[in-house]
Amino acid sequence: MRRLSVFLAALAVMTGTALAQGKPEGAKKNANPCRDEVAAALQKLRNSSWFRMETTMITENGLTNMTVDYVLPDRMHQKVNVVGHPVVQEVILIGDKAWSNEGQGWRILPADITAQLMTQMRENVLTVQEEVGNYSCKGRVKLDGKDVISYKLEDEPPENAPASKNEAYRMFYVDAMTGLPTRNAIVTPGREDKPIFKTSYSFPLDLKVEPPKDAKPLEAPAAEPKEEPKAP
Repeated sequence: MRRLSVFLAALAVMTGTALAQGKPEGAKKNANPCRDEVAAALQKLRNSSWFRMETTMITENGLTNMTVDYVLPDRMHQKVNVVGHPVVQEVILIGDKAWSNEGQGWRILPADITAQLMTQMRENVLTVQEEVGNYSCKGRVKLDGKDVISYKLEDEPPENAPASKNEAYRMFYVDAMTGLPTRNAIVTPGREDKPIFKTSYSFPLDLKVEPPKDAKPLEAPAAEPKEEPKAP
């Protein structure tokens, strides 16, 4: 169960990075129409009835793919797979019930882990972020054949800080027709076409999140054998 808790915590970090972008250090609250446009796109995403996030990232285990289906306000289905590994780890949340599958069939998750998932979904998806970051407008571009508006997250480094030529930065793309997010990526200068982190947003008409069939209770970890007292 401890391994599952760590796995769920990692998913929360991945999802939070992809959707709820925080305020960079030193960001100012002055007028910024580009930042407001990004915030409006994220708010429009939260107001959607459903959406899918498909993320590709480099983790300590290697290239990892994650798909998260959301049917708001309280349904979620996460799938995580390390490229080259046959097992797809899954978690489903529906209301106050949750299940997991780590390649050995579906298991009913206990109440404490389910509560963590409910909190993560509320904080990372449903709650409006006070600050999305200090974005600059980078103009209209083509992305996967669509017209999108591009934005760059501009960190404001401390005064007298040395400039970095290879520092990764975040790009955010909004569909020019719908005003909805299409991609969120972290790239490095000169390799913008090969992001080190990429999330794509889509809205499949047939998207559903249903409870798994034949789920069993999660097995408790085996108790460690007690050490026999030594004779005096």
